[in-house]
Parts: sequence; structure tokens; C-alpha cells
Amino acid sequence: MVSGERLLAEYWSAPASYRTVIAKHQQDSGIWKFYMNKFSADIARYKEKGSHGKDLWLNPAVWAIACYRFGNWLHTANPFLLVRIPLKVVYFFAHMFSELVMEMCLDPLATIGGGLYISHIGGVHINPQAIIGSNCDIAHRVTIGASALGRQGAPVIGNGVYIGTGATLVGKIKVGNGAKIAANTLVITNVPDGTTVMGVPGRIIMRPPKAAPSPVLSATEKE
Repeated sequence: MVSGERLLAEYWSAPASYRTVIAKHQQDSGIWKFYMNKFSADIARYKEKGSHGKDLWLNPAVWAIACYRFGNWLHTANPFLLVRIPLKVVYFFAHMFSELVMEMCLDPLATIGGGLYISHIGGVHINPQAIIGSNCDIAHRVTIGASALGRQGAPVIGNGVYIGTGATLVGKIKVGNGAKIAANTLVITNVPDGTTVMGVPGRIIMRPPKAAPSPVLSATEKE
């Protein structure tokens, strides 16, 4: 059995080009694991909501998420040319199927955290500049994009956000953690944490309950 010291000696005595290949492979493996962990979190959300077996793996929404994760990995990891070319061909056809047949346009340059749950396919469009946190729920006919007239910037969405059917979020806005966007709502301004927004344009109709004062602190203040 080869010792660790000998392996290290062989590694550092190898040509620099070979060491670069090894380092690139290790980097790609780490990035691949990172994205597989995100997809595993996506699948876990579906299982939490009762999807298992055929109901899970034959769900077109899961296919769309898998296609996005694969494309996002390709753009981030940028693997070796001989590997990248055939994978990009595969991704091209998968993306075309997702966009043209399922009407799911999840741009591979968008940043989406793990635990994404899309309830139904159809009409979901996510801008390449969009940033979406972990454990978010997105219904169908949702647009997350840039403002009109060529203005730059796309929404930054926190963790645990729910976006209802037909909602549109546009522009350089921030949606706080745990916020809820009602169906058919147009969001063009910032949304605080935990609030519920409804209407065109969206207005806050519900705020998170205020935390009850601690009895210990109240007693201390009285003293």
C-alpha cells in the first residue's frame, strides 16, 4: 500500500500541468457535490409534501429543477472542454424541452438556494440576475425579472418565501425572509420579513405578530 508521504512526493514532483489537472478535478468534484446537495434539498421538500416514488420522479416540475441545477453547475464549474461540449449539448436540448414544452424558464445564471419547491409547471420565468434563498415555494405563472425600459437589477428573495400563482416580482427589490406574495400580485417595492403582500401594485395586508414581552424583562423593568 502506497503511503501518504509517497503520494504527496509524487504529486509535487509531477509536471505543473498535471497538478493543474488534479486541482481542477478536485474543484469540479467539490462544486458538483455542492449542487447535488442543493438538488437533494429540493427533493426533500417534495417528499415532505407527500411526493414519493413515481409521483416524485415523474413530476415535470422536478425535471425543470433538475435541468436548472445541471445548467447552473455547467456555468459555474466550467468543466474541461472535452467534457463541457457534450454536456452543453445535452443541456441545450433539456433546456429547450423545459422552456418550449413545459414553459419553465429557470435561467442557469440565476442563483437559487436549496429546497426549491415548484407546485406546478407552466409560465415560470426567472431572470438570470435573480437571487432566491433556500426553501422557497413558487407556484405556476410566476415571473421574477427585471424592470421595463432596460433598467438593470432583479429581485433578491430571502429564505422561506411563498410566491403565489400569477405573481410578478420585478426590479431591484428585496423580499424578506418568510414573506408571502399572494396570487396575481405585482411586487415593485421592498417586502419586509414575514409580511403578506397582495394587490396591483402589491400592498402589505398582514404583518408578523409582535413578540410578547418576556415576563422576566417586564419584572426587571418594574424594579
